[in-house]
Amino acid sequence: MNLLSAHLDSYASCVLVSLEDANWHTRANIPPEPGWYFLRTDTPVGVLKQQALWASTYATKRSGKTANIRNYDIAARAGRFSEDLEAYWNIAEVYTGMAANLQARAREHTFADPGTAGLALSKYPELIGYEWIFGYITLRRLAPRVSCQDMMLRLGEQVWRARNGWPLLCAD
Repeated sequence: MNLLSAHLDSYASCVLVSLEDANWHTRANIPPEPGWYFLRTDTPVGVLKQQALWASTYATKRSGKTANIRNYDIAARAGRFSEDLEAYWNIAEVYTGMAANLQARAREHTFADPGTAGLALSKYPELIGYEWIFGYITLRRLAPRVSCQDMMLRLGEQVWRARNGWPLLCAD
């Protein structure tokens, strides 16, 4: 456990997110491999609380039928912040997670299709004026050949959250 914790505290690769460039994640050379990631921002909590979900339904590409938006509701998640638990929230690294493909997850949190679970940050014009950083650590750096990748990724995600506070935009 100590090795995993130390690995997550080690050097993370960090790239500046462009909410105006749908291909920023490929230009930044984020690897399409398993690992952990975080989204860091200087966006004030009050601004995040004002970012209501941009739509509730959309027409699917395949059938044209109406479906519910699966992008995360930023205002609802940020709205849970309260000063009595301020020490337990992480309001800088507002989202953390694990991914089988870090590059795809970076895209989903910035330019997600409405049917994809992710933040879809580019859908919120007010957020473009703030700094967003995508940081990541590959699983390969810790364990090139691991027998249970999902367990290691999930454990690492929870270890990081326990050490750094609950990311404001992550689900309960």
